[in-house]
Amino acid sequence: MTTPKRAAVTLAVAGAFLGAPRLVAAGDFDTAGNFQPSADAVAFVDFGDGFDPEEDRFVPADVEPLCLEPAFTVEEGPALTGDRYLHIQSDILNGCAERLLVEVPKVAASYTASLWVRHGGVDAQMTVVFPEPAEGEPAREIVVAKLAPTGRVTSDGWVELASNAFPVDGKGAEAVYLRVYDYDSVGSDIDALELHPDDAPYVDEVACRGVGDPVCGEESVCIHRKCRLGRLGVPPLPSDALRDSMVDMMRSQLEIFFGGRKTRLEDLPVALAKLETLRNAKTAWAFWNGWGHANRLLHDWHTSASSAFGNVDRTRTLSACFIEGDADLSQTVWPKHPVYHDLLVSHAGAENNAGLRQGDRLVAVDGLHPFEWVQSLREVEWGFWQACDSDVYAEFAERMRNLITKYAETFSVIHCDALAGTCDDVPETIRVEDLPQGGGQVRCDNRPAYHLADSPGSNHGVGFNFYSGLVLESNPQEAIYSLLWDTLYGGGDPNGYVNGNIKAAYDVFRQNARGVILDHRAGNGGTLDAAELVTTLVRPPEQVLVFTSPIEFGGWNGPTNPLEGVAIFDAFKSSAAMNAGASNYDPDLPVALLIHRDGSASDFMPYAMKGAPKTRLFGPGPTAGAFSTYYNFSYWGGISFQMASGDSIGADGLPTIGYGVVPDEIVLPKQSDLVVGKDTIFEAALAWVRTELKP
Repeated sequence: MTTPKRAAVTLAVAGAFLGAPRLVAAGDFDTAGNFQPSADAVAFVDFGDGFDPEEDRFVPADVEPLCLEPAFTVEEGPALTGDRYLHIQSDILNGCAERLLVEVPKVAASYTASLWVRHGGVDAQMTVVFPEPAEGEPAREIVVAKLAPTGRVTSDGWVELASNAFPVDGKGAEAVYLRVYDYDSVGSDIDALELHPDDAPYVDEVACRGVGDPVCGEESVCIHRKCRLGRLGVPPLPSDALRDSMVDMMRSQLEIFFGGRKTRLEDLPVALAKLETLRNAKTAWAFWNGWGHANRLLHDWHTSASSAFGNVDRTRTLSACFIEGDADLSQTVWPKHPVYHDLLVSHAGAENNAGLRQGDRLVAVDGLHPFEWVQSLREVEWGFWQACDSDVYAEFAERMRNLITKYAETFSVIHCDALAGTCDDVPETIRVEDLPQGGGQVRCDNRPAYHLADSPGSNHGVGFNFYSGLVLESNPQEAIYSLLWDTLYGGGDPNGYVNGNIKAAYDVFRQNARGVILDHRAGNGGTLDAAELVTTLVRPPEQVLVFTSPIEFGGWNGPTNPLEGVAIFDAFKSSAAMNAGASNYDPDLPVALLIHRDGSASDFMPYAMKGAPKTRLFGPGPTAGAFSTYYNFSYWGGISFQMASGDSIGADGLPTIGYGVVPDEIVLPKQSDLVVGKDTIFEAALAWVRTELKP
């Protein structure tokens, strides 16, 4: 016997957002408060007598052995409908999700799905999979539609989730199922799964040439040469009654918490103007992609908006990495851009490289300068990532090859010959569809070469590892040592993996080195303690930055002049400062720091290194300027949001967010060096260290 329930609508905010419309023709509650399925439902599963725990599960052929057992139990008791419901308890150790079959008509049609959940939190999606194709036939891709709250809840805690319209080929599909994963340690309950016909036209797979191909229409984006239906990866469109409230809430989050002085004054107004356009959005894709676009307009290394849209496996491979440089061998063939540096091949894999070699030059993508092309993707690329400093493009260069294979139709390169020391007179234009399918890619770390006997090797897989020792170009008499690493995630443990490796290398340097080269050209940031530790080799103790918390300074644009900034520095230096240096630093030891793509803690560290005795920074340009912390917000349906917050104030009273650390020597990798395997930045640092060797 069921307990009476009443449906209700909530406008509450939970985490980031809660409150979307009831778009589906879902079931409703009778006068006694009992749930009744919709009359037009083509499928209804209430986990009662007709549900078979074995027969109604879908187990893919490639599922992990640990996931073969059911991740649910059938529970007796007060349910939304009937007397039984499912209790989902996913195994968080092996990431097992449950898959529950739904029978659909054997026709091609569009449907929406609704599901009621209680307790905990779930990731729920409708999934359509297809059988293995016949030999010579292309495989059909999985269709995934995320579910998110509609705004309806019951007095006893059931919450309605729904999807946007998704296409189902009922005749050709191998299976249609609900994939549900529980994130809560005690599990979640689910009940009353419905599928309803939708007026949206059935959309089959459509081939396309590249981003912007009009064949995809307004609701789809061309990704990996197929039109991807945007609404499948975002929550439903907020109702007219809720939309203004949601936009107001989105605005208030940014106005109160986002950024520091430069990003608030320059970028925040642009993002807020974009948010205002969402009040008139007519589709789920226009609303949620517009929200993501607004966040990408904030132009911040720490700020991002994520969704399930675009999570498509790579179909083509380009095993080559690009860095900014000086194309000194090919300027007569293709002139330098007036704003951007040239883009050169840093290194390439032995296979799947499309004929690219070290020193080749990427001159255009779909007819645009590569950096202009990347910026044209801001509206649709949910993984868009850039530096806070407006003059920094290293993040674009590092992601270039993956964005090309994802969105481009063609790209053009100038090939060079190492033996002749010359480059071709005419660029080669390569079609992305001609790139190899599958296969591995060399990793990109902005290092054309390594200079240690202990190094990652040809795959460039530095990862979380640390490499140190005598520089290959040096000898025991010169005693020039190097540390190569990317991450600064100390996490507060003074003897943890990161801090322990830095300390161990520094112990060797203090005992044996006459010069040191710190190679941090893929600076992923991390935690303040590790950044502080790096500085202990080169300078005496000093407080160099303070961090203004957005809790105390909500809605604040930062100090308006250096005098005000100095007052803030003095007020916070005892409680929220970066404490650089150490009393046992070595003022006679020359230390060169190599930077290329560095942000966050990898901004703090070079900021505190610059100007230290016998310390010199080398690189092609500033760091990211990401002098902030950040907050994370998560929502149902694959939506999440990371927002930069706060600023860092130097002892001179100047706010630092948006201004990367400029190298002491700006060194661009030269094309003439790359074609013969020389590492221009490292060579410049090595030459300087040799002139400053410790006696």
